[in-house]
Amino acid sequence: MSRGKKAWEAERERVFTELYAQHWAAVQRHVECLVDEDAEVAEIVADVFLLAWRKLDVSRPLGVVWLLRACDNKLKDRARSQRAHARAIDAVRAAHTHRNDDVLDTLAVRRAIATVLTPRERRIVMLAYWDRLAAGEIAELLRCTQGTVWTTLSRARGKLQAELVFAEDAARSSAALWNRDIARDGNTLQTEISALRT
Repeated sequence: MSRGKKAWEAERERVFTELYAQHWAAVQRHVECLVDEDAEVAEIVADVFLLAWRKLDVSRPLGVVWLLRACDNKLKDRARSQRAHARAIDAVRAAHTHRNDDVLDTLAVRRAIATVLTPRERRIVMLAYWDRLAAGEIAELLRCTQGTVWTTLSRARGKLQAELVFAEDAARSSAALWNRDIARDGNTLQTEISALRT
């Protein structure tokens, strides 16, 4: 590593350390005002300073306003993620309100995910709901925008809800036909038994 690069990295670390020492408390207080759990507060603050490290320009250090704006964006991502998770759970519950067997619900959802979603939609759904990654993390992982992640999740939820409702309707129709056939066969059997008795 060249001497110039070492000096640049040392200067960058010094500027970031000053930035962190000067603004950490303000960022922490800002997040604590809106988030109750200490672990979540620490995670959001760490994400903000990680972003600050990535965006740091030694000639123009970031200020508290930039850091608080980054906090607000992280908090919005968190809220969006929670709403999206709740909507997905509600969609699954709405499609399966009369079922009591969680195993059948899980199998229906897994089958729907495997059959109606594209590989990209399936990947984003799994990262969002199974791995519980935020939209920003998914976007970073998949090298796409957060808007793409939100659009894909919305489209996938719509497909899953439609498929689960369709599967539920098909199951109801099949059960009704089966019950009708049993009733018809029972009536035929009863007629044959009556004929044999006479």
